Amino acid sequence: MISICIPIYNYYTYPMVRRLKKQVDLADKDDYEIVCIDDHSSSYYASQNKGIAELAAYVPLDKNIGRAKIRNLFLKYAKGEYLLFMDCDSLVPEQFLSKYSKTLASNPSVVVGGRVYDERGNDTSHRLRYLYGTKVESQPVDVRAQHPYRSFQTSNFMVRRDVLESIRFDESITKYGHEDTLFGYQLEQRRVPIMHIDNPVVNGEVEENAEFLHKTVEAVENLAEIYDRMWEDQRFCESVKLLRTYSRVRRMRLQGVVYFAFRLFKTPMENHFVSGNGISLNQFSFYKLGLLIKQLHYNN
Repeated sequence: MISICIPIYNYYTYPMVRRLKKQVDLADKDDYEIVCIDDHSSSYYASQNKGIAELAAYVPLDKNIGRAKIRNLFLKYAKGEYLLFMDCDSLVPEQFLSKYSKTLASNPSVVVGGRVYDERGNDTSHRLRYLYGTKVESQPVDVRAQHPYRSFQTSNFMVRRDVLESIRFDESITKYGHEDTLFGYQLEQRRVPIMHIDNPVVNGEVEENAEFLHKTVEAVENLAEIYDRMWEDQRFCESVKLLRTYSRVRRMRLQGVVYFAFRLFKTPMENHFVSGNGISLNQFSFYKLGLLIKQLHYNN
């Protein structure tokens, strides 16, 4: 059995569950179940999603536990040998479940389906998230397969139960970002094979520029905390592009220079990103590097 696991937080997820239920109904129902855990969404979204309980197992939490811990919690409620994790804003294509089912014949450990972005998200107010998503996160299967662990993402992947039981998500990560980076690296360290397939979901929610900028700050803060614990692990540092860049800057003893420029241009860059006009991903990478240096060297 495949347990379709959907962590929900402040999003109207009922239509997604309904589409998945239709695919389940067309297949052998004993092959699938849908399990949704709501991470203490606001009363507005909780009310919108209450109909999910008629379609799937629905577990509302009385407090927010975060992106890593909630994924581990599915082990308690899901019955399947495989757990298929999906973000709650995903748009699901036809034959989505059947493509995952076809991989079971080879008894895979981890299968990653990928994600793409809808062109409707490509407007000025959402431009930062759209550009980052399409240029960095959304990669075809042949590109993902070249670096299977670095290409791991939690938005659309299936994992065998025993793998998740032995390699759990790091529950010390409570804010947005990089729980998938660390999990992918742990898979590599344990030599757990990852199969990449062409079965992408469409990223349904493209955040506005200011919201994605805020999430980026959180993600860099998470990465800095992980680095503080793992800085001696050169393989991990090499597996993360931002840490590779930081390591080069540090070897050349230029972190002070970079941070000076970052402080000088921080506010203009942020205003530029929020405006959505003429955004450069190279500039965005410099912004993230400045945030990381601030966290690691100048945050006292």
